[in-house]
Amino acid sequence: SGANLSGALSGTWLPNRLANGNLPAGQRAIDRWFNTAAFAIPSQYTFGNSGRDILRGPAFVNLNFGLMKSFPVPRLKEGTRLQLRAEASNIVNHPNFFLPNAAIGSSAVGTITSATASRAMQLGMMLSF
Repeated sequence: SGANLSGALSGTWLPNRLANGNLPAGQRAIDRWFNTAAFAIPSQYTFGNSGRDILRGPAFVNLNFGLMKSFPVPRLKEGTRLQLRAEASNIVNHPNFFLPNAAIGSSAVGTITSATASRAMQLGMMLSF
């Protein structure tokens, strides 16, 4: 990421990979997701030797839940039903983080600064006739 100093008119300027950038699972945190010392900015007019998709981001865990109950309402019209609904997305409220900043040379490299939305719940009622 950053200014493309390779001299090419297209393509992606990748960093030089000096070592394996993965950290053990117990050492990963949102303020240091990968080993930033394992990457360096390549020299001007060269492409880096790093490949694409060599690091993994945080896992995505999501559990949605819905509870619905239908009741007959014969007073209105035969076949009329009232349905009560309760729905929740990300019911366990697990934080799902986005990918870390990959701009080698930036002060924020390797940090995660955003996450998906937290738990959302809604109640509803539907009358079908």
